[in-house]
Amino acid sequence: MNLGCWASRLAVFMVLLATAMTGCATSDEGAGERVSPSASSAAAVPTSGAGSVSAIDPCPASGEPVGRGDGVPELELPCLGTGGPVQMAGLTERPRLINIWASWCGPCRDEMPWLQQAHDTGEVDVLGVDAEDQVPAAAALLDELGVTFPSVFDPRNEFAREVRVITKPTTLFVSADGEVVFVLPGAFASYGELRDLVKTHLKVDLS
Repeated sequence: MNLGCWASRLAVFMVLLATAMTGCATSDEGAGERVSPSASSAAAVPTSGAGSVSAIDPCPASGEPVGRGDGVPELELPCLGTGGPVQMAGLTERPRLINIWASWCGPCRDEMPWLQQAHDTGEVDVLGVDAEDQVPAAAALLDELGVTFPSVFDPRNEFAREVRVITKPTTLFVSADGEVVFVLPGAFASYGELRDLVKTHLKVDLS
């Protein structure tokens, strides 16, 4: 192996190592082998029976896309719990955290109680994007952790691809007018960090 080829492989290894230290990889890096998405995102979400997620809050109502160049992508995703599909770019009027997660992602599990705590304050909305996952596994995790904030279902990881992130978890900080003002790849280190970032980027004080 020549020196140039060795250096190239070392660079790739260092990038993958950095990703592993901060969060979980997406299907582009192999994690997608853990799930079996159906041909249709909407069809993959059962409306009743085993695997449905009825314990979480209904998904928020969404309007027409706001059409911001610096906003959330225009992508409609089915609700993981009750409620109709959500137009992600049509969520406005409230500051919001959009958190990309999966049941198989350890750091996602670790930070979920802090996201729930933020949701419970009522000062900021939290919306999860359950990506590259299976509904029964997602439901089991949410039930285990007592999570009630709503989530949409994204088995093909379309939302993350649109916002160009490869790490789970990743959290988007979205202003009340639909602007993405900050993106945090990787998990929060503590509730204090989450609270401080919300105050800095969304100008909202959490208890």
